[in-house]
Amino acid sequence: MIIQESALKLYPTLYEVEGLTEDERYCSLSKISNHPTQMLMFW
Repeated sequence: MIIQESALKLYPTLYEVEGLTEDERYCSLSKISNHPTQMLMFW
């Protein structure tokens, strides 16, 4: 459940990172959300 909640908050959080393009956000979202360990390390 924690990973699902983290995944829902991931895109809005990436949107707040300055300097990322829309493509970079989607790429990051795809890479981070596909690997639960990376998502936990992101947070």
